[in-house]
Order: sequence, then C-alpha cells, then structure tokens
Amino acid sequence: MSEPANEMRAPLLPEKKVADERHERTGSGTPLSTALNLAATSMGTGLLTLPHTFARCGPLVGTGLLAVLSVTTDVTLILLVKMSRALGVHTFGALMRKLFGKGGSAVFQLTLISVLFLALTAMQRVVLDLLPIFLESICGVEHGTVKPLALSMVVNLFVIAACCSKNYHSLRFTSGAALLCLVPFVLALWRNTLRPDRPEPRPTSESISWEGFLLASPILASSLAGGHFSVMDMAAQLQPRYKESIYSVIHVVFLIVIPLCYVSVSWAGVELFGADTPEDILVEFKGDSAMEVARGVLSFTNALRMPLILMPLHTLVVDTLHLLSASSKEHEPPLLQAWRLVFGMPLLLLSSAVLAQWLSTLASILGLLGGTGGVIGCFCVPGAMYLKVHYKKEAKSSSAYAICAAMAIVIGLAVVVSCCLSWVQ
Repeated sequence: MSEPANEMRAPLLPEKKVADERHERTGSGTPLSTALNLAATSMGTGLLTLPHTFARCGPLVGTGLLAVLSVTTDVTLILLVKMSRALGVHTFGALMRKLFGKGGSAVFQLTLISVLFLALTAMQRVVLDLLPIFLESICGVEHGTVKPLALSMVVNLFVIAACCSKNYHSLRFTSGAALLCLVPFVLALWRNTLRPDRPEPRPTSESISWEGFLLASPILASSLAGGHFSVMDMAAQLQPRYKESIYSVIHVVFLIVIPLCYVSVSWAGVELFGADTPEDILVEFKGDSAMEVARGVLSFTNALRMPLILMPLHTLVVDTLHLLSASSKEHEPPLLQAWRLVFGMPLLLLSSAVLAQWLSTLASILGLLGGTGGVIGCFCVPGAMYLKVHYKKEAKSSSAYAICAAMAIVIGLAVVVSCCLSWVQ
C-alpha cells in the first residue's frame, strides 16, 4: 500500500476533486459490479446462523438490532469514502497511516489480522459442519461415516498446496459462486416454510434468553462487516461517470438488499423450526436436493476461499512482526525468516482449525469476530478517523457526519460489551 506524497487539505463536504493527476485512479467498475462486490464481501457464512440468532433473541428484537447495525454500517462506509476522496488515499491502511502515523498502521494491521484469522476459523467450521454431510449424501453412506476431523485435515493440505502454487488468485471466482448459491438456499428455505404439511414447531418464547440477546448484535455485526476494508478501492475503481454513484450503491446494498435478505432467511428459519432452530440452518433438510446443492457449493467454496484468506493473513503477520521488531526482509532474525518461509502458514492454518474445533459452533466464532476486530475495525475506527479529521481540521468536515461518527463508535463499543457479557454468561 503506497501513501500519497502530498497532504490533501480539501473539504469533505461538499466533495471536490482533491487529488492531483498522479493520484487520480480510474477503472472499469460500474454500479452493478460494485454492488455485487460489496454484497459478496459481506454476505456469506453469517447468513447460516441468523435464523438461530433470531430464535434466541426474538424475531422482533433481532430485526430491530439488524436495522440499527445496517444503518451504522451504511454510515461508516460513507465516512470512509468521503475521507478517502478528501485526503487522496484509496486504502484503509493508507488512511490510517495518514491520520495516525506508524501507530495507526500497527493498529490497522493487528485489527485486520484478528478479522482474517477469525474469518479463516469460520470457514474451517463450515467445512467441518457441512462437507461431511454433503459427501455422505452423494455417496449414499450412513451419517457419521465421514469423519469431520479427517476430512478437515485433507482440506487443509489442499489449502497449503494451493498457497504454495502461483495460481491461487484464480480462486477469486469462489466469492461470486458462494453468493450465487444463496439463491437456491433462500428459495428452498421458503418452500419448506410454506409447505402446508410441515409440523408446528415449538414457540420461540421457549428459546429466547438474555444470553441470546447479548450474542445477537456481535453475530449480526459480523454478518454486515467486510466491505469496509475494500470499499475505498472499489470507489476509486469506478468509471469517472459513475464516481458519485458509490453512495447510492452503498445505500441500496446495506439498507435494502442485505437487510431484506437477512430478515427473509431469519424469519423463514424461525417460522420453520421455532425454538429448535439449529445454529447452522444447513445441517437440516436431509434429502432436500436444493439444500444439498447449497450445502455442497458452500462447503467447497469455503474450502477454496481459505487460501485467499490465509495468504494475506500470513503476509500481514510477517509485516507486523517486521514493524514491531524494526527489521527488514534483508536483515530479519532467523526465527522470523523461518516463520516467513516455512512455519507461518501451516501454524496459522492449524491454529484456526483447532480454534474452530474448540469453539464448536459457527455462531460462537462469528460472535467473537463481530464483537472484537470486526466491529472495532468497521465501526469504531472509521468513526475515530472522521472525528480526528473534524476536530483537528485536517479537512473541512460536516458536524452532522461528526455526530454520526460518534454514534458509530458508541454502537461499536456497545457491541463489544455485549460480546464480552455473552462470554461471561
């Protein structure tokens, strides 16, 4: 990530052309491609836990929390784009460096390391939960024949092999595939919900708990996070005639499309299973061909996406160790060199697999992700950056957006507290 040479002092509101020609970035992006990319970075495995989350905290409470967190996500994404354009930088890390210096870079890298590591752990959990069921179904063998841990080791060996190859970037298609497979999943879920002969489930009043309420906001936050670390680059890659459309795209994706999808799936799952809604909705529906397809695609796409998480995670860890030890690749200590060349990726992968096994449920992993690095990096840090710009007058800014930034920090900290209390429970 490169940092611009000149400090940009242009106002945030109204926005003007602030970067000189050396820093202008143009691309081939359109509103549709940007919307799909933003949706793909946020929607995924978190969707599988939302019905259980709504069943534990209550569908109405869950919908209210989702509305608050969706608005907060929308506001913080807008703040990042406005700061990016005002200060002439196009990545989260460069913005942190520009506003907070070397310390900001360290905080950003540590936050992103925690987010990527827990995202990798969530993918490990999805593979453990869904891939054995899918393979048993297509092979026609009894449940329990395929051992999840043994299968996980095979998948992890593939991940290491993929990371060692030079073609792992070709796996980027899996994000779109994972998003596409949600369509038959949602349709099949509602088809089962509307089936007239389905049994009446136990009422959710028997499953609603204080612990469920505490864990709801971290899980919902993790299901909305992801776009913050790439939205500035997406905005910079838009074609010039579409530059201002980024704000409408963010509003449509995070205030309409994602909330409606999440509410639809959550309410359908609660209506179908009631108090017995499973933590991963896809472990149910044995014999349902559409759900088998969704199970298989999600299992394999998560396995194929793991190298795309592991490689930048390993690079970030190495860069952070260099930053903290004040060393370079040319003069790095032998232990750090061994980590970079030999032990780093296998140990990170093994650690995530162990954590996935220990936490045992996808909801626990996503709650930890949403209540720690996810919400701090996506809500608190953007809010703090905008407040620094506003009060230090590094660029002319809006008091209304400063209030929104302060509210984002408060909401983010509330989610962190909620996560901590859920673990105490």
